[in-house]
Amino acid sequence: MPRSVELDNLFARKQEAFARKQVAFQKYVDARNRANEAHDRMQSAWDQRVAAREEMNREFESMQQSKDSRDAIWADFNRLCQENSSRINQIRQEADMEHEMMKNCFDSASAAYEYGNKADAPMYASEGHMHKDRRDDLNAEVGRLIQEINNAKANAKWQTSSSHSNSFQSAKSNFNNAKMLHESAETEFKNAKAERDAYKAEFDSTQAEFERLKDECQRKLNEIKANNQKERDRILDKAGVGYLNRQDAKIVKKADGTTQVYHGGLGSGDGFGHGHVALDQSGKKTYSRDAFEKHGSQNYVDDPALVKYKASGQWSDVRHGWVDDKKVTWSEGTGTNVGQTLITDGWLTKDDFDKRHDHYGVDTKYGTGKRIEDVTDSIGRKKYYSGPGK
Repeated sequence: MPRSVELDNLFARKQEAFARKQVAFQKYVDARNRANEAHDRMQSAWDQRVAAREEMNREFESMQQSKDSRDAIWADFNRLCQENSSRINQIRQEADMEHEMMKNCFDSASAAYEYGNKADAPMYASEGHMHKDRRDDLNAEVGRLIQEINNAKANAKWQTSSSHSNSFQSAKSNFNNAKMLHESAETEFKNAKAERDAYKAEFDSTQAEFERLKDECQRKLNEIKANNQKERDRILDKAGVGYLNRQDAKIVKKADGTTQVYHGGLGSGDGFGHGHVALDQSGKKTYSRDAFEKHGSQNYVDDPALVKYKASGQWSDVRHGWVDDKKVTWSEGTGTNVGQTLITDGWLTKDDFDKRHDHYGVDTKYGTGKRIEDVTDSIGRKKYYSGPGK
């Protein structure tokens, strides 16, 4: 598939948007961590306040056993439930977002392989695992908060059924101190939460831009794939390649504007025994040979001069392929070498192939009229070729 400048630009913009998104996300994560730490301090102060209030309530209950004191204990429990429930909902939203970020990073890793940017894939995968770890930590925090509610409920039941008595005034003084510390921690948390929400809005904006560019990249890629397939089908239609050979057919556009189509070979379109169709600059078919048919001038079409033309002996490029389940390297003769094949086992470089190949076909070097494998010298030794034209 030829490269598209527009697609390359879109992909570069998408990568830049992804980088901006990641920077914004890191800012948000840092602010969120600060807000969580402030919340933990507030929660700790609240726990101390609750404990102090519970102690005060126990003292009050010792002093005055009444329904009102029992209701106060359960009111404290209900308030804790509400606050923890609110926190649980918030953490679950954050865990869902981390999950989506994890999926986006893993999708980006897959896309990097698809677009040929394999070097970026490990980075995306690593970031995906980072988001997964964050999601799991948040889910663990939800479990902790739920357990805290259960413990508070058990504690409330115990307080309302107990009859401990201490000094009420001392317990009330302790509660007032705990309340003051909690209110200070609560103000700190509200400020940190406002900062977190501002960075979250910035991240949401960069995330939306990244998703827009990602969708635009995919739309353009689909458009290019469709156009390339349309152009491929047009060339294969002109070449007359049948349906069964289209998937593996190989199309090569030459610098002179001609187009070469190889099809029907073993293992691949240009594999051993392949067919060959040549189209000129205007798309007119000038040469056509089906798979495993004989090479020669009879394959030139339309132009009488081409039908009579025979080029000097040449060899095709060295190719790798399979015969049954064996690797082979081979080259086919053209022009006066039509009908000859150079072949050897294994996939070799051109230099090694020139040294080690076997040569099959009619002798054109010694003029014996025999096949190469039957030619011998004056004392009966086989005449082996050491390479094309040698």
